Amino acid sequence: MRGAASRERVAATGRARPLAVPGASVPPPPHPGPPGPGYGPYPPPPYYYPAYQQRRTNSMSIASMVCGICGFIYLIPAVLGIIFGIVALRQINRDKTDGRGMALTGIITGSLWLIGFVVLIVAVITVGVDSRQ
Repeated sequence: MRGAASRERVAATGRARPLAVPGASVPPPPHPGPPGPGYGPYPPPPYYYPAYQQRRTNSMSIASMVCGICGFIYLIPAVLGIIFGIVALRQINRDKTDGRGMALTGIITGSLWLIGFVVLIVAVITVGVDSRQ
């Protein structure tokens, strides 16, 4: 029986408890005392760089570039590319957005398509007039 009681003392806590002496009193645990000063205020947050704000691209400049490049389709997109490009340049100067290069691309390519079409028409008329004589 003595071995079983010893095993129970060790098994419950993982280490041997002292045996209680009959008639002996156990002193009470010490009083915890006053609470500590606490943690105080929160520390300031760490410094981070401001978030990168992505610049916006003017949508009229994108439309200008697409229409200017596709100006060979009946020349209507070429004219729209020039118009959209001019409007986009005004908006870009006013709003300070990106897209100036695309707006200029739309204006230049649309103008080149129109100039090329006018040169083609003049060449066809000139060849047609020369062949009649």
